[in-house]
Amino acid sequence: MNERWMWVMRYVIVIVLALALAWVLGDMALFKTMRFGKTGVTAARLAQLLGYGGAMVVFWLFAQRAAELIGPEHGRLLLVKPMILPLATLAVIAMAHPVVLRSLGSMMTKSFRQGYNWVFIAALVACAAWLVVAVLSGAGRARRP
Repeated sequence: MNERWMWVMRYVIVIVLALALAWVLGDMALFKTMRFGKTGVTAARLAQLLGYGGAMVVFWLFAQRAAELIGPEHGRLLLVKPMILPLATLAVIAMAHPVVLRSLGSMMTKSFRQGYNWVFIAALVACAAWLVVAVLSGAGRARRP
C-alpha cells in the first residue's frame, strides 16, 4: 500500500478495534454484573459508551483529516471536500444519540430525557443546514473557471 494512504488504514484499524472491544467487553458477564451504585449503569454499558464513542470520535477525526488533505491537485474531489466534515458530523451525532441513551438512559429523568432528545434534534438540524450550505458552496465552486 502506498505510504501516502497508510494513515487511512491506521484510522480504520483503530475504529474496528474500538468497536470490537466495546462489543466484546460489553458482552462479558463480569462487566454486565458490575453496577455503579444504584444508577443502573453497568460496567458493560460504560465500556460500550467508551468504545463506540471512541470509534465515532476517530471516525470524525478521519473525516477531518481526509478533508484537509484534499487539495487542488485532486480535481473532482474538490467538489466533495466541503461536504465531508458536515456529513461526518451529521452521522456521528445521529449515531451518538442511541449510544449515550443506551448507556446512561437509566439515569435520566423523563424531563431530562426530553431535553436530551431536543438537544440532539437541534444538533441534527444544524448539521443538516451546514451540509446544505456546504453542498451549495461546492456547487458554486464547480461552476467557476
